[in-house]
Amino acid sequence: MSLARDSAAIFEKTAGPALLFLKRWMANPLVMGSITPSSASLARVIARNVRREEDEAVVEFGGGTGSVTRALLESGVPASRLFSVEIDPELAAYLRREVPGVTVLEGDARRIREMLPNPFVGKVGTVIVGIPMVLLPSEAQQSIVDEIFSIMPKGRRFLALTYAIGAPLKYEALGLNAKRVGFTPANIPPASVWAFWKR
Repeated sequence: MSLARDSAAIFEKTAGPALLFLKRWMANPLVMGSITPSSASLARVIARNVRREEDEAVVEFGGGTGSVTRALLESGVPASRLFSVEIDPELAAYLRREVPGVTVLEGDARRIREMLPNPFVGKVGTVIVGIPMVLLPSEAQQSIVDEIFSIMPKGRRFLALTYAIGAPLKYEALGLNAKRVGFTPANIPPASVWAFWKR
């Protein structure tokens, strides 16, 4: 009996996140954007491109099952300065259990300014966008971009991951500069990380 419990616990720890992610993707594919969580390889590429001062926070849009969140913690971002925004209640509950100390903000990224604790508004070094921006209409992209820049100091950039060949944002129409800063074929599907900043 104990062997069965131990086996179930191991399965939950290893296959559980992927199965949960797939389940939530099946429930709402346009919100999830991918059928699998970000790989460790992609999470490391993202973490390498995060910039923040010691007193600044990092905000992640689309925490999912926490693969990027864990890479950020491993790279040295303190849990007390890491905020993960997740719109899916089941994934938000999973994140709270799996990455204690990280603040999980359950809601729409277009409301980040009102969800983020006031002392951190204007003190966010990097925002990481893990939601499928490429699938959103221009108005929604504009709304999210405006919210991002409202919580960051002037002159900063934000990061966005994508499985598309090109940039995940219509950046010229949004008045942004863009640069692909990372790529990993080890992700399923292969993924790129882009940086965006105001012109």
